[in-house]
Amino acid sequence: MSNDDSAGRTWAIRIAVWSAFVLVAIAFGPRAVQVLASRVDVSSRNCPAVEFDRVGFVARPDWLSDDLLLAVSRDLQPFLNGSAPILDDAAARQLLAGLATVPWVEETRLERVFPDRFRVAFGLRRPVLSVRDELARPLCLVDRSGIALPWVDGAQLPTTMLRREGGVGTVRGRMGEVVDDDRVVAAAAIAVQWRDQLAPLVPDCPRLLEVDANNLGLRWVRSPEYPEVRVALARADGAPVVFGYGRPVGAALPCVAIDVKAKVLRAILAEHPALDGLVSGDLRFEMRWRAWLQPRQGS
Repeated sequence: MSNDDSAGRTWAIRIAVWSAFVLVAIAFGPRAVQVLASRVDVSSRNCPAVEFDRVGFVARPDWLSDDLLLAVSRDLQPFLNGSAPILDDAAARQLLAGLATVPWVEETRLERVFPDRFRVAFGLRRPVLSVRDELARPLCLVDRSGIALPWVDGAQLPTTMLRREGGVGTVRGRMGEVVDDDRVVAAAAIAVQWRDQLAPLVPDCPRLLEVDANNLGLRWVRSPEYPEVRVALARADGAPVVFGYGRPVGAALPCVAIDVKAKVLRAILAEHPALDGLVSGDLRFEMRWRAWLQPRQGS
């Protein structure tokens, strides 16, 4: 195991012990008397120092899996070293500026908790989708806005694959910035829509495996059988079942309502529990959904 891996795992253990994330308490400073004295003369050599590497985390988000936790910890680690006087504004600003460069960090806020600690609150970007090239090689993760995040092995997320038929076969841009590919941004929005709006309407909803936005804008195939966006759902045996989904979130043209898609999926599951025996279908057609199932009913 490399030194970096060992350091990262040490951080993960610390975090797990504290059961934490979003609020970071950087501890532990000096005695209260020393702190109060330092407020009189900040420039004094006796100004107490806060050790940045003595850190505890609280309020860990439920979506932050162990693999993601370890990855985030590794990226934060370089900025949580050394020490600074508790009343040193420049050091506090430098700490926040450093944390803000980490792609996972969306916003930061610092407050002094007298007598003996800093508390840094920061919001984390939640990954919603993994991005791969057409050979299934990993490229990055993205959040709901399509902002690129470092790849994390083991992240249990739906995937989008960038096929050359739909555009460039890789991602462009830097980590922490929106991916310069409208397919990725559209797929991320669909992944969030599925998670937050559609899946709660379907009991025992199959897991979303993939969002295929390579036909965005009908750039590849102009046919009602091949919509702008398709989704792949997990069958009971783990195999993907591909469904037509429709237009992207926020499209100028009308989209099939979420409750209609949920109704169609419930009906399909009633006749084909856990999608057993199916390879494809379409969620857009409330009245004719059976005609789009493969293998079709009766075949």
